[in-house]
Amino acid sequence: MSQSTRRSRANDPAAHHGLLLLAWVLAWILLPLLILLPTGALDFGVTLTFVGIPVDPWYLAYGAPLALGVLVLRWIGSSFVTGYERVVGLRIIRRERVPRGSRVALYLCAALVLVCLILLLAGVRSLAIVLLTALATFVGLLLLMMQFSSIFGTTSIIGVVLGVAALIVVQSVATGFQHEFERRVLGVYAHINVTRTMGIAEYRRFERYLRTVDGVEGASPFAYYTMLLAPYKPEGASTDELRLKSVLVKGIDPETADQVIDIVDHLERGSGRPIELGALRSDFELMPVPDREDDQLPPVIAETPDPRGPRAYEDALKAYRALPEHKREAERMSEFNIDLDDDDDWPELSEEEGERLDPEDLPTIFVGATLAEELSLSEDSLVMVVDPGSSWDHSEEPKFQYYRVAGVFQAGFQEYDSRLIYTHIKELQRFKYRGKDIVSGVDLRLVDPNLAPVVGRAIRDDLMGREYQVLEWQNLNKNLFQSIRFQKNLITIILSLVITVATFNVLSALWTMVVRRNAEIAILMSMGATGGQVARIFQVTGMAIGLAGSLAGIGFGLMLSWLVELYGYTLDPEVYFIERLPVEISATTIGWILAMTLAICFVATIPPSLRAAKLRPVEGLRYE
Repeated sequence: MSQSTRRSRANDPAAHHGLLLLAWVLAWILLPLLILLPTGALDFGVTLTFVGIPVDPWYLAYGAPLALGVLVLRWIGSSFVTGYERVVGLRIIRRERVPRGSRVALYLCAALVLVCLILLLAGVRSLAIVLLTALATFVGLLLLMMQFSSIFGTTSIIGVVLGVAALIVVQSVATGFQHEFERRVLGVYAHINVTRTMGIAEYRRFERYLRTVDGVEGASPFAYYTMLLAPYKPEGASTDELRLKSVLVKGIDPETADQVIDIVDHLERGSGRPIELGALRSDFELMPVPDREDDQLPPVIAETPDPRGPRAYEDALKAYRALPEHKREAERMSEFNIDLDDDDDWPELSEEEGERLDPEDLPTIFVGATLAEELSLSEDSLVMVVDPGSSWDHSEEPKFQYYRVAGVFQAGFQEYDSRLIYTHIKELQRFKYRGKDIVSGVDLRLVDPNLAPVVGRAIRDDLMGREYQVLEWQNLNKNLFQSIRFQKNLITIILSLVITVATFNVLSALWTMVVRRNAEIAILMSMGATGGQVARIFQVTGMAIGLAGSLAGIGFGLMLSWLVELYGYTLDPEVYFIERLPVEISATTIGWILAMTLAICFVATIPPSLRAAKLRPVEGLRYE
C-alpha cells in the first residue's frame, strides 16, 4: 500500500465522523453512570456475565471515560501537539488588540490582592477584606483573559472558571468537614472495638490474640457505663443548687490507652499542659474471675495462653483473699439512700470521713472541657459520681463515689467534650461489674484506619458466631457518616451540572464561529483540508477554552479555599459538632475535576466540529 493511500485512509472524513459520533454517544449514555453509581442512586444488585466471565456493572461506568480518554489521546497525538490545526484553532480565539488601560487595571487588582492577603496573614479577621480579595482576584482573572482571548473566548472561559472554582471550594470544605469529623471520632474512639454483652473475663487472652492480627497496631481493654456526675456539695448548700449531669464514663487502662486513642493530646489541649495517663489513679482491688472453659471460647482464644502465666487465676485469688476485709469490701464505697428531693438524705462527708478521705488520696478522673465549664470544674475539683441503679431489680441502694479531677481534656468534638469522662478501668469495674475483674471489651488501633473493614471481617471469622460484637469506626456513627457522604456527592452532582451548563457556552460560541466562518472553512477544504482536519481545528479551539477555564478556575478555587481557611468561619458546635469550618485541598480532587471538565468540554466541541466537517466547499463559497 502506497504512502498516499495510507494518508488518505487516515484522513478519511467518514472514519473521523464515526469516532466522533461514538464519543458523543458514550459520553451522554455511560458517563452519568460514573456519577450516579458512587452516590448509591443506582444499584444494579447483579453481576453481568460476558462469555462466562463475571463483569461488574462498575466496569461499564469506568469503560466510558476510558474509551473517551483513548479517543482524546489519539486525537491529541495526531494533530493537537503539532500541525496547522493547532495554529488555526488557537488563532480563532486570539485577541488581536488589547484594550487600552486593561493592563494597568490588571496591575492594580494584583496590588490590591497582595495588600489584602498581607492584612489577613497579619491576623486581621474581616469578612469585608475576604470578599474584597475574592472580587479583586476574579476581576484580575477576567482582565488577564482579555489580554489574550476574544470576547467569545473570554465569556466562555469565565463560565468554566466559575463552575470549576465553585466545585473546588465546595469539595474542599466538604472533604475537610468529613475528614475532620473522622479524625475527631478516631481521636476518642478506637478504629475497632471487640465487645461482649455480658463482659469479657478472659480479656487479657483476647488482647494478646488481637495484637497478632495483621494490621493491628495497639490494643487496650475498656469499660463503658452511664452514670450521674455532680460537683461536691459544699456544707450548707441546698439541694436546689446541685447541678447533676448524666455522663458516659469510660474506664481505660492508663498503661495502654494511649495506644488506641489520642487522649494525651486531648489532655494537653484542654488543660494547657502535658498530663500523663498515670494521673488516673485507683487503689481498688478487683475480685479475680476465672476464664471460661476452653470449649466455651472461640478456638483462637482457647489456643492463646494467659500472659500472666498458667496459674494466673489461682494466684490472683489467693492474693485477693489475703487482703484485709475493708480492701475486699471497697472501704470508700459509701452506701447512702440518695433522694434528691430531700436535703436531709443527701450524703455528706462526716468529720471523720473528711479526715480519712484526703482529696489527694481519692481516685481521679478526666472530664471534658465543655462539661467542666458547665459545672464550673477545674483541676483538683471534687466531684461525685453516682450509680443510679446498682441492681437490675433495684433492690440495692444507689451507690456513689467521690473523685478528684486530675485533668481536663478537649477532643474538639462537642458531643464528647460535654458528656464523656475518663476514669481508671478499675473504678468502672467496681460499679458496672460489682468489683469483678471483667471488662466491656478491647479497643484496637490499626496501622491504617481504612483497613478497619478488612481487619474487622478477619476478626469476625476467627471469633465465629454472634456472641462477640466487632464494631468498626465507620459503623460507629454510620448514619451521620452516610449523611455527610450523601450531601457531598449530591452537591458535587449539582455543581457538575453548573460546569455542564458553562460548557454549553463553549458549544454555542463554537457553533457561532462555525456559522460565521463558512467561507474560511470552504477555502481550507478547497485547498485540500479534509473534514477531519477542519473538525480538529474547532476541537482545538474548544479544548483551549476548556483548558484555560479549568486552570484559571483551579487557581481561583484554591484562592477562595485559602481565604475561607484564613478567615476561619466559626460554626455552632452543638449543631455541626466542630467549632470552625475546615478546608482540605486534595490533589486527587483537583485532578478529577480537571479531567471531568476537559471531558465535558471535549463532548461540547463535537457537534460544531461535525457541522464544520460536513460543510461542502461549494455551499460555503456560493455567496462569496
